[in-house]
Amino acid sequence: MTAAKLVQSYFQQLTCGCGNNQCLNMYCSSNLSFKYDRKLFEDPNNVAAEAIKLAHDYGSAYLDEYMNSNSFLTEENLQQIIIKCKELNNWALLQNLIYSVFSNRQNLSSSFLRKGFPINISTNNDTSSSKTASATAKSYFLRDSRITLENNEITLDFDLMKRSIKLLMSYEDEISVVINDALGALFKQIANELALSKKVELEDDANFLNIFFIVFQLPYLSDPICIFDTAYTFYSIFPKLSIEIQMKFVRILAKQKTDLNSYVSHVQQYITMHTLRWCDNTQINTTNESLLSSERGKVTLNSLIDNYIYGLQ
Repeated sequence: MTAAKLVQSYFQQLTCGCGNNQCLNMYCSSNLSFKYDRKLFEDPNNVAAEAIKLAHDYGSAYLDEYMNSNSFLTEENLQQIIIKCKELNNWALLQNLIYSVFSNRQNLSSSFLRKGFPINISTNNDTSSSKTASATAKSYFLRDSRITLENNEITLDFDLMKRSIKLLMSYEDEISVVINDALGALFKQIANELALSKKVELEDDANFLNIFFIVFQLPYLSDPICIFDTAYTFYSIFPKLSIEIQMKFVRILAKQKTDLNSYVSHVQQYITMHTLRWCDNTQINTTNESLLSSERGKVTLNSLIDNYIYGLQ
């Protein structure tokens, strides 16, 4: 979509809306909780200025046609959906969105993006016309030259993501089962893609690493109920990634100083629980380290320990 078409679409959306009075897009005039002062938009110049700003800051992310055809999370649409669920006294809308986002790699990686970074799934199937398109046309990924393995740049807005997860967890009773089911599907999808030799394709996706930071912000990695399935599957993905992307993950994670203790506790709890289970089910009659080395998941533990030590440096 050209810049002019993008601005035109936002202008139409801000003035006429989509016609759905149940619309959850705060940037659509049909939304009952429209973000703007409607009187201000009686002047078309004000509408045009805001349409240009939205197109510049968010690309197509907040267009009705895009939000209705793709599932991803932003702080605004999460707040709107929660308000709607409260009004209806029915949490199905939030549960359906959560499952759709957290069960799909592309949807989750496109959530909570920083301003200035486009959604990383092209809306144009003809990727050959884009200089930034991935070489793997089937996935329609968009690369971003600002994001490399060597720098510590990512497209995720950490502060926005943390606020959104905190809000989401205040309704944990309504969504915890859905999130855990969705994460199981997500980790299976990623593991299958890695098994199909798509590692380079995934790591070339500028948004891919966002998934791991979002999941790490959830409390379930330390939950004893989830630690032997959800957490195990999540951590088992790491050794299948390149060393470069593993180290970038740790470097960025180590910078989140206010949350570092909770992040480290995830890993400590995982290592402790798996070690206790191994000891409880293994009779140790030898000092030979091959016993523990043969334990299922030991490669993952080694990787976690190495990364954990590196992150404390």
